[in-house]
Amino acid sequence: MRQLYELVEDVRDIVAEKFMPGYSLENIYKATMYAFIYAVLQRKTGKYELLSPLKERIPPPLLAAAKRELTNRMNSLVSHIDAMLSENKPILTYGEADLKYTIETVKREIGNVDYVLVYDCMSLIEQLVISAFLKAKGVRALFLNVVFLNPVGLTRFMTSQLPDIRYRPSLLGVARYVAGQLSAPLYMRNSFIDRKVHKIGSLGIDEFVDRIAIDRIASEVLGASIRGKALVFSDHGYDVVLSEQEKYLYIVHGFKQSVSFRGVPLLLLSRIALFMGAYRVG
Repeated sequence: MRQLYELVEDVRDIVAEKFMPGYSLENIYKATMYAFIYAVLQRKTGKYELLSPLKERIPPPLLAAAKRELTNRMNSLVSHIDAMLSENKPILTYGEADLKYTIETVKREIGNVDYVLVYDCMSLIEQLVISAFLKAKGVRALFLNVVFLNPVGLTRFMTSQLPDIRYRPSLLGVARYVAGQLSAPLYMRNSFIDRKVHKIGSLGIDEFVDRIAIDRIASEVLGASIRGKALVFSDHGYDVVLSEQEKYLYIVHGFKQSVSFRGVPLLLLSRIALFMGAYRVG
């Protein structure tokens, strides 16, 4: 697991140091998404024209920098994630797929916190960009040496593991449970990204990134991390899928093949959730 978060933080540092000074967070998010999916296409199909709608939304100098600085590193990151998810573990709640085990590991890594922020359907890509934003603002943002594996890519896989009836079987219930384990007085759940995945993810990856208010989410995390120590995580990310019929990239979570709408999963980020600690230094 250590290699995974070292790869993630390496990419984060490049985004923070080379892109943040000159571009808006919205454009940096689009460029990071582009580099990530470009690396996936490089490994799996080579059909880079699928990214044309997203490419047109990114300033050319930033696009060139993202290709130059990020693509090779993203390749290593995607390879590592693919290897982790291809271990074909059964759908059982143990190890990294066990909420209690995962949170105990989180506690050993970060200790008690002041805020627990849970974002429904936030993927590694959003966390990378937000982490870079925090670093540029003088906030220490670290990816913990632990992941939660969600084999079905759905919220209910996490919520079904809440220990007793004191906690509602919801993501807010998860936030409350984790806050209790880490002695956090404040906790919250935000479903903005999940709503966008369900509402517009099928329209294409370019439409999706246009509608994600990444600056608003980043500012929310920044506010908490300035006031205390924050833990940021999700129940799952989302999947990037190639439509075989329409020849475009779209986003869902918990991807399943459909008789009426066939697709090729390129990146199954709904199967993995990372944990990030954030706090002001000094």
